[in-house]
Amino acid sequence: MRRWAPYTVTYTFNMAKAVPVAEFRRNLAELLRDVADRREHVLVTKNGRPAAAVIPADEYLALEDTAEILSDPDAIKAIEEGLTEVSRGETVSLEDLSAELTALRDRG
Repeated sequence: MRRWAPYTVTYTFNMAKAVPVAEFRRNLAELLRDVADRREHVLVTKNGRPAAAVIPADEYLALEDTAEILSDPDAIKAIEEGLTEVSRGETVSLEDLSAELTALRDRG
């Protein structure tokens, strides 16, 4: 029997392209196109130190959602309980869940 991780995220790890703020200003349109189209990350530096990061908008929104979930103690508790259940093998197949939901729907 194949076991699946309860939650799987696949990221392609992109090393951020470090760009001084002056270069960022000069090449803004091109750099934004690289971020949007190629999914590159740009680390804008000021005086050699990171000042800002430019990432694709959907990644930013996903990070916001993740931060919201991680700041909710009840959500963290539910995730931990779910992972414990999975580690004990307390899972339901998709087919069984679908059949159960169909039966509930048909009853009422």
